[in-house]
Amino acid sequence: GLILDNSSIIIGGMVVAPLITPFFGLSISLILLRIKETFETIGSIILGIFIAVAISFIIGYITNLAFIGTFDNTTEIFSRTKPDVLYFIVAVLSGLIGSYAYVRPTLSERIVGIAISAAIVPPLAVVGLSLAKMDMKMITSSSILFLMNFLGICLGSILMFIILGFGKEKESKL
Repeated sequence: GLILDNSSIIIGGMVVAPLITPFFGLSISLILLRIKETFETIGSIILGIFIAVAISFIIGYITNLAFIGTFDNTTEIFSRTKPDVLYFIVAVLSGLIGSYAYVRPTLSERIVGIAISAAIVPPLAVVGLSLAKMDMKMITSSSILFLMNFLGICLGSILMFIILGFGKEKESKL
């Protein structure tokens, strides 16, 4: 979707992106001060990041071979290389809404998960594509955007889980 400059394909790819559950798991384990679970979820997140970057690197590498040179950077690719504080604000709001939906079984967690994944997977895909082109500037800027989105979603979900009362039993034991 990024190489073809097709947002529909990008959105479709989010349906299979399973990164959101570990993000919420990380937030909950941090609130409850569960060290083992924190490291387990960090491991899951790192694995998910590696898989997303590796797949996009392979696609970028094969595409480069097919084009006998490098593929063009599209609007969809460039849009994931411009970190801005507004992206962080949107990520915090996504974390708030997503974590609320996560603990409310009547709400569609899947739709919220797709929306949040849209903030996570495309920047990682751009990291992989940029690695295939060895474009350090784009690798750096898309990595920064991913980190901003990751931290924003985690912050938003931690805030919502605290608002919803997670961790109160830990507090009462202290």
